[in-house]
Parts: sequence; structure tokens; C-alpha cells
Amino acid sequence: MQAALVAVQLEIGAEILASPDVYRRHLETAATRAITAAGAADVRFVVFPELAGHLALYALAPPSARKAKTLDAALAAAAVRRPLEVLRGVASTRLLGARHAVLGALAPDGERWWKSVMGPLAKTLDAYVVAGSHLRLSGDGALTNASALFDPSGRLVACTDKVNLVAGMEDGARGGLGLSRGEPDAVPIIDTPLGRAATLICYDAFREPHTEHERFVVMGARLAARGGVTVVANPAANPWPWQAPWRYAAERELSRAEQWDVEGLCGMLREVAFAKYGITAHLVGEVLDLQFEGASEIVEREPGGVQVRARATAHDRGGHVTALVSC
Repeated sequence: MQAALVAVQLEIGAEILASPDVYRRHLETAATRAITAAGAADVRFVVFPELAGHLALYALAPPSARKAKTLDAALAAAAVRRPLEVLRGVASTRLLGARHAVLGALAPDGERWWKSVMGPLAKTLDAYVVAGSHLRLSGDGALTNASALFDPSGRLVACTDKVNLVAGMEDGARGGLGLSRGEPDAVPIIDTPLGRAATLICYDAFREPHTEHERFVVMGARLAARGGVTVVANPAANPWPWQAPWRYAAERELSRAEQWDVEGLCGMLREVAFAKYGITAHLVGEVLDLQFEGASEIVEREPGGVQVRARATAHDRGGHVTALVSC
């Protein structure tokens, strides 16, 4: 049996997020091109980048929000027209900050729209689709960075909440989004024709934390303790310059790309045999005050080490990487 592994290196920009219809077409076109490039296969496994669903909130925002200079300001402008939802956001989320209330107000609509796009897309592609990540507001008020997995029928079969939150960006530190963490041992493992599959969202696939004083769980070891998986999806969004020196480097001089290889999914696979294949899909491009860079890749763990089966040639442009494997 042949399986096509696909990473969609999704490019974003103000014109791509100009409206829900424009963004939907962009997603569909990017995925279709990637599947076509992969060729004939018995099973397809497609991974979109982290935050791709978050950005749906901007695509859904009214025209007035596009005058903003930052994404925070744009979402706040979108929420101004929805005071009742903001009040519900204050009441239902765990934190009382204005930023958190806005996200809590807008997240349910964003999640509904994201699923309405990704479920049918999985069915159209006849593929398992790891839908990057989106903001998910749970019934108990937890707001998480979550990744949905759809099967080839378009059915939602798993939803993974990110465990390791980037300090100062996603956690409760000043300037962070104040998101809630997923439970390390609750990461879903799903049976597929390719074998067992799981999703580790961006930082969850790292073998060590960026800083010394932050809560961090080595998720590769957790999955290994549960019997491991055949394929691990790694939706990613890197907000630091890819080829510049890594800001948290201490004893060694590394670029962000080199640090990603040493400490990210490849580095963890070299240490722990928790998966045979890894698929990292990066978000690239710029919108308002956000900019992302990264080279998507598909890797395989073999007895002699970790082999790169395919890697994007550009770290700042959209595209895809694919690999055909036997299962």
C-alpha cells in the first residue's frame, strides 16, 4: 500500500485573508496542488500549518477592521460590533482581560467556519487532513490552541489541544494570549490505514524548552510510553527570522533553522523512537504585525538515524512538500 504524506506550506497575507471566500479558495487551491504533486496513492495524509485557523478570524472580520495596524486591533474592531458576544466571552473564559474576552467572543465563529472548510476539503481530497490549528473555546471556559483531524469522509475524528505554550506569546505571561494547556496524556492517537497517527502542535514536538523557567513537557517520551505512532503531524508557525541567529541560543551559535533541526521534531526523533514518519507544515508570509518563516519537511526515522524525505527549498514562500511511502 502506498501512502502520500503531504505538508502544505501555506502562505498568508492581507490579500489572501481579504474575505472568507478568498481565504477558502486559497486553502483549497494550495491543498489541491499539493495532492496533485504527490501523485497516486492508496491513502493520503495532509498537514496544514499552525495558526491557519486563527487567521480565519481576520478573514471573517468586517471591512472596518482592516484599517487596523495590528491583528489585536483588527480583532478588537471586529468585536466592537458584537458587544453581547464579548460579554459572553468575559463570562465564559477563565481570564478577565480584554484581549482574552475578544478571543473568547470570536473563537466559536472562527471554529465553526474553519471546520466548515476543512471537513469538506478532506472529503474532496479523499485524505486525512490535519487542519493546522484554530482557537477552541471549551465548555468549561478554557481557550486552547487546537488542531482538528478529519478523515477522508470529512468526519472530525480527533481534536488535539497544544500542551507546551510559547512563553510570553501563548501563556498567561504579560503580552501572552492566556491560553489554557492541553493535557499531555490526552493527545489523541488515531488508527489509520497508514498506522497510528497523532498531532504535536509546533512547540509540542520539541525535545527541550526555549527558556529555563517555563512549564514544558517532552511529548515524544509521552507518546513512546503509549506505544508510539507511525506518523506524527507537526503543524507549525515560526514567528522568528528563519536564517537569523536564534535569540535564545546560550552556549552554541545557531540560526533558528539550525536550532529547529537540533531541538525540534528531528532532534526529538533522534533521541526517542516514538514515530516512524514526521510531517512539519510551516506557515509563511506576513499580515499586519505578524510574520512567519520556516521550511516544511517530511522526515523518516530509520535504524541509522533520521532521514529527510522532502524539504521545502524556500523558507519564505508558499508551496508544499510530498513523499510517497509504503505502509
